[in-house]
Amino acid sequence: MPAQIRRVNNLIFRKINAFSRANGLEQGTPMHGWIVEYLYSHQSEPVFQRDIERDFSITRSTVTNILQLMERKGYIERQSVPQDARLKMLVLTAKGLEFHEKTMLSLHQTDEFVAGLLTEEENTELLRLLNKLKNGLNDSQI
Repeated sequence: MPAQIRRVNNLIFRKINAFSRANGLEQGTPMHGWIVEYLYSHQSEPVFQRDIERDFSITRSTVTNILQLMERKGYIERQSVPQDARLKMLVLTAKGLEFHEKTMLSLHQTDEFVAGLLTEEENTELLRLLNKLKNGLNDSQI
């Protein structure tokens, strides 16, 4: 089953990339889009690398690489926090806000396309089962 989940994941990423190209986005990754959306929706509070690690269930080294690339592309910048200079808050730039707008359109189009492949009941059941798997995997101690 994990192999089938991976195949579907790859196909969804391809669909996101196709919509992104059609919407005039430069080549990026869906993860960049999701992180930009996360930063956009949490603008009223400080967001740090550890928040991305936790909320996306990805390792520190992976997040470091992703954020460094996003900085080089000009989507985000790291700003020092007055109370602790070691902490760097992640902030969207103007280019990041523009990227957010186009990315959200591409993700919305992909969501509509994928949801349209299933009935409403099937979509509800799929989300229920995916959440069950996610929660079980998060709770596993192995």
